[in-house]
Amino acid sequence: LIIAIYGVFVNILLSNDDGYKSLGLIALRERLNNFGKVLTIAPHKDISASSSSLSVHNPVKVQLVSRNFYKAYGTPADCVHIATRGLLIRYPDIVFSGINFGSNMGDDVVYSGTVGAAIEGRHAKFGSYAISIASRNPIYKNDIDKNITYVLDYIFDELIRHKSIFNINIPDIPFSKVKGFKITKLGTRNISKRAKKAKKNIMYYNIGEVGKGNLLPNSDFDAIKKNYISVTPINIDMTDNHLYKKIKT
Repeated sequence: LIIAIYGVFVNILLSNDDGYKSLGLIALRERLNNFGKVLTIAPHKDISASSSSLSVHNPVKVQLVSRNFYKAYGTPADCVHIATRGLLIRYPDIVFSGINFGSNMGDDVVYSGTVGAAIEGRHAKFGSYAISIASRNPIYKNDIDKNITYVLDYIFDELIRHKSIFNINIPDIPFSKVKGFKITKLGTRNISKRAKKAKKNIMYYNIGEVGKGNLLPNSDFDAIKKNYISVTPINIDMTDNHLYKKIKT
């Protein structure tokens, strides 16, 4: 089944930051085939927390894995950039990134490679979507297909009309307990834990673990806590508009 939106068949681009062998990527790819023609390009390995980094200093190697499926020896943003500005003749209608194992909420979007790929696909006419399950080791993997179908139906029925970057997080609970969708704002995390020295007498450090998420009303953290799927529209304008107006006047 190929879905036509406004009389046009949908060309879909899919990427992620967990790597081309990721279970989440494969599951999302299979479901997206019901909505249009899918081109998949993903990093050759897990390259999480790469944000919107582009490999501008060296060429990025790309290899064909199977029909309409590539792996790239670069970042998630590299994958989307190379696909949209190199592999494809025309820009995809819609861009997906995921499904990521591990939440991408609040401050996480600054670091997230999953979100970075969606941001790189922001010029798609039906929007771009970063989708994550709020657990690095999901317990309810058997419900992934149900969650994907539920989320994709909502995207193609409702969200595509808004042409935005959407950051979507799914709680790791049985699908039967998901209460629905909640439109949210990005929450905040407490300061991260301290970096730990990895080797004695040598200056190697492990990055500190993320801080605890604050359960502010209407935030993504609060929605997940209450068993809703969090849907946050985001953009790349990082202007502090309140301070801008205050200083300018």
